[in-house]
Amino acid sequence: MPTTAPKPANDAREALLDRLYALFRTGGFEAVSIGDVSRETGLGKSSLYHYFPGGKDDMALAVAERAAARVRALVIAPLGAPVDRARRIGAMIAAVDALYAGGEAPCPIAAMTLSDAPAATRACLAALLRDWLAALAEALVATGAAPDAAEARAFAAVSRIEGGLMIARALDDRARFVAELARIERDLTGD
Repeated sequence: MPTTAPKPANDAREALLDRLYALFRTGGFEAVSIGDVSRETGLGKSSLYHYFPGGKDDMALAVAERAAARVRALVIAPLGAPVDRARRIGAMIAAVDALYAGGEAPCPIAAMTLSDAPAATRACLAALLRDWLAALAEALVATGAAPDAAEARAFAAVSRIEGGLMIARALDDRARFVAELARIERDLTGD
C-alpha cells in the first residue's frame, strides 16, 4: 500500500485561506471575529496566530491578496490578450460572471472595503481596482476606442458590474445581474 507524504505547511495555509476567503467575502472585516474563524476552521487561536501572527489584520490582508490574484488572473489578464475587442471583453465578462457565480457570490472587494478593513487591506483592493480600470481602458484603446473616452467607459463598466451585483443581490434577483453583464458587454464592444 503506497504511503503519502504529509502535506506541507503551505497546503494547510492555502486550505485555511480558502475558508477565510469565504468568511471575509460574506461577512466583511468587521463582522468576522477570531472566534468565527476558529469555529469555521476548527483551529484554536494559537494555531491561527501561527499562520497569521498579526491576527485578523493579517488574515484580511491575505484574503485581499488572494482576491486580487484571482481577479488579476481571471478578469484582468484576458484584457491584454492579442485578440479582438469582442473576445477580450467577452472573456472579462465571462470571468466576472463566474467569479460572482452569476450574481450569487458577494464581491470580496465590496465586503472588505465597506467594513472598515485595515489600511493595508484597503490599499491592496484599491490597487486591484486601479489595475482593472487601467487594463480595461488599455484594452479599449488597443482595439480602436478613442483614448479620451476609454477611461470613462472603463470606469462606467466596472461601476455597473459592482453596482449591478450589489443591487441584484439585495433584490434577490440574480437574473438582473446576468442581464446587466450582457448589456455591459454590448456597450463595451461597440465604438
